[in-house]
Amino acid sequence: MAEVAFDTHKAVKELCSAGFDDTQAEALVEQINGAFVGSVATKADVERLVTRDEFREAVTELATKEEVAKLATKEELRGEVAKLATKEEVAKLATKEELRGEVAKLATKDELEKLELRMVALLQRQANTYLRYLMLMAAAIVALSKGVDLLFG
Repeated sequence: MAEVAFDTHKAVKELCSAGFDDTQAEALVEQINGAFVGSVATKADVERLVTRDEFREAVTELATKEEVAKLATKEELRGEVAKLATKEEVAKLATKEELRGEVAKLATKDELEKLELRMVALLQRQANTYLRYLMLMAAAIVALSKGVDLLFG
């Protein structure tokens, strides 16, 4: 706030003429001047105030309690926004044409059954091969043990 125009010299002179001594008059005027400076509104302060018409206009623009109650809470909005896909996620989605192309590349039931038969046959051949190796190893172990018996026997 700006200082209020208060003639302190004139006030001191008037108090002295009314019977105060200089020290008393100066102390009293200093206190009065300090009170004015801290509490009196200036022209700039008054210009910043809102008029009644401006206040009424602002109040009529405010939402009613019912309107505010209908609004979603921040948490509800955050929940809804979290459910939405981002641009990047949408951009990563396949188009119908891309999906049709991928579906066309998938194996049919017949193709899968043929693949299963080939896999079973391959596993049987592999099992037979391992069985032959095991039988050869067993024969080799028997032969070695017989040889050890003959040598040290």
